[in-house]
Amino acid sequence: MLFMSMHTAVGIVGLGRMGQTLAAGFNRAVPSGRLFAVGRSRTSVVQLRSEVPGAGIVSLPELPDRADLLVLCVRNADLPAVLTDLRPRLTADHVVIVLNNGISLTSLAEAVPGPVAKLIPSVGNEIGVGATLLVPGPGFTEENEASVLSLLRSFSVPFVIEEHQGRAATDLASCGPALLARVAAEMAAAQRKRNAPLSADLAESLVATSLNALSRLLDNGASAAEIVDRVAVPGGNTAAAIEAAEGHLAAAWHAAFQTTADNERSKPPPQLNNDEHAG
Repeated sequence: MLFMSMHTAVGIVGLGRMGQTLAAGFNRAVPSGRLFAVGRSRTSVVQLRSEVPGAGIVSLPELPDRADLLVLCVRNADLPAVLTDLRPRLTADHVVIVLNNGISLTSLAEAVPGPVAKLIPSVGNEIGVGATLLVPGPGFTEENEASVLSLLRSFSVPFVIEEHQGRAATDLASCGPALLARVAAEMAAAQRKRNAPLSADLAESLVATSLNALSRLLDNGASAAEIVDRVAVPGGNTAAAIEAAEGHLAAAWHAAFQTTADNERSKPPPQLNNDEHAG
């Protein structure tokens, strides 16, 4: 079967934050009646029905009969059990996508009969913006890639990356919104801590407006370095502020990204049961 987006039905397994986000995103991408989901808790299912009423709720074993693109939004620890329930009805026509940087695509490919890939979403996907990272794995053809990218463009800006780039790219694309939001909050808080005559709401609104301006300038083709050069004229206040913060910013980002790498390495990958692999 040629995997084409116009015929694709999507199945979401796991309705935590990322599962809910991707369900809302794929709901924009597929025709009515072509989105299915599996949730473990009643609360998550009720939330999905409220926010994505067009999604069909099915059991895990029957999902492969309803969808040919399966997106597994589950923790590494839960992945072996999920695959055990799915595997009896998986075929070489099913594309299996995981959200876990901590599992190798080679290991996943040995556990299922069809193409595999990773997908790293970001929080903006729930409103149709933000990056998604697609990591093709064994068996994932150019046709698979074109089809999945077509779906992802309906609710994100997709980037195709290689597996060894996953951690670094995830830091910038998926962790990035939260990291930048924390930076923005600290900018506003720093002025308040200096007893600046600004209310908390006004300070946060000014920072938010600056972030919006930065985003639009970048979207219009300006680079980050060009924006700095436009504002930070030699001898000016902005240039002095950047110089004062430069070393601290570099050290903070290095520490943040080293920590994400160390945290990921500290978690053992799941041991997938490949004995029942349908081939």
